[in-house]
Amino acid sequence: MRYAMLAAVGAASIWAVITASTNNGEWLLVDAGGGQGGSQHAIAFWLLAAFATLITLSLFRFVIFGLPSMFGSWYQERKQWIYMLVCGALLYGVFYLM
Repeated sequence: MRYAMLAAVGAASIWAVITASTNNGEWLLVDAGGGQGGSQHAIAFWLLAAFATLITLSLFRFVIFGLPSMFGSWYQERKQWIYMLVCGALLYGVFYLM
């Protein structure tokens, strides 16, 4: 559940960054004089972008380090069933192709 919430918040952050930059891209091009958007919008944009980046890196870390150990324990518990299904599929394939 924790990673589902992180993925949802990350997706919402990335979606907000994309829609904010496409809808009113003028405030992203603020010059030294302050421009139309001002610094409030720029700070909000970069804060949102940093938040989305941190969530994305956290999810990548989970995928790289968490999934192999989770898959290993799942495989150890179900090894006999997996071998039985694979051997059954091979036997069925041999009889089907004959």
